[in-house]
Amino acid sequence: MAFAEWIADSRVMRSPAPHTAIIGSGIIGAALAYTLARRGARVTVVDENIPANRATRGSFAWINAHQPDDAHYFALRLESMGLWRGLMQEIEGLPVRIGGALNWETPDRIEAVAKALNEGGNTARLVSKARIRAMEPALSDPPEIAIDAPLEGVADPDRIADAFLNAAAAFGAESRLGVGVEGIATANGQVIGLDTSAGRISAERVVVAAGSGTSGILAALDIALPMKAPLGLLVRTAPAPRLSQRIFTRDDLHVWQMDDGRLILGEDFGGSPVTSPQARAETETRTLDHARAAFAGVSLTFEHSTVTARPVPQDGYPAVGRVPGCDGLLVATMHSGVTLAPVMAQHLSAMILDDAEIRGLARYGIERFSKSDPS
Repeated sequence: MAFAEWIADSRVMRSPAPHTAIIGSGIIGAALAYTLARRGARVTVVDENIPANRATRGSFAWINAHQPDDAHYFALRLESMGLWRGLMQEIEGLPVRIGGALNWETPDRIEAVAKALNEGGNTARLVSKARIRAMEPALSDPPEIAIDAPLEGVADPDRIADAFLNAAAAFGAESRLGVGVEGIATANGQVIGLDTSAGRISAERVVVAAGSGTSGILAALDIALPMKAPLGLLVRTAPAPRLSQRIFTRDDLHVWQMDDGRLILGEDFGGSPVTSPQARAETETRTLDHARAAFAGVSLTFEHSTVTARPVPQDGYPAVGRVPGCDGLLVATMHSGVTLAPVMAQHLSAMILDDAEIRGLARYGIERFSKSDPS
């Protein structure tokens, strides 16, 4: 169901709607602000910096569903992919491109992966070297076989959060940027607002969508959210001639080209060796060399790189939903935030405005980290 259809079909929210304060102006916070404001709610986004300054701007920003081994998580990502397509129709100029992806990073099981993706609903097919050469003439040495996933896409990591915040502002949402959060104000187990560097912001709901900073904010309330923060290094090139609209991923390189001609390049989705300036420089050189070999004959010039801590809850899955023991407090943090932003915004807004219970999010609740180990 597209966003506009879902909003029209939503139950009438209580009147007046609770004022929601969102900590964090990255992709998750910005998408949620838009969804809430679109339904008529009062929303205030608070961030000590500019929008999407950390994980979102340092993201590869791939919109995809590529984990068919976990059927539930795969379905959630696939649902969000569909919502992205609806948002592109709803928000004029949304910086999102559904140009497809070619993947050949699993050569030992590529046929099984393609079959699982396709049967799960993420349209996919195997394509031969000859077909790839015809599809993507800029690739100098195409693989013998790859997975073509035409429903996948990218969001511009520099502009996507701003686009959501601007769209939210058109419905009355407020962004308080350059304002630091000093604490979540509570009374008798109930959220009453945020204490910030600019004073108290009264609110009946607070959503912590602060990426890798989420665990620290919650810790001040004695709420545990164990997280890991692997460093991801991405290289950006100077603008190059148009090479492709697709994303390319293989075992030592992932790459896509922005609308302005710059390429975003990465080496390893699991993290990058950037423990020292020398290691960072070596990774930059190696990544750029791989790209130059992939597009031989095209001049690619290093422009700059980013190193970003990826916000990953300890078990690798999102931490989303109500926080037990503190009425009105919600959390939303995850890696793959760009893929999941629309579906998480939809479900969280239903929790906030309709007091809904979302069965599909139950397994991602923060309470799972406080449960004792049955073993």
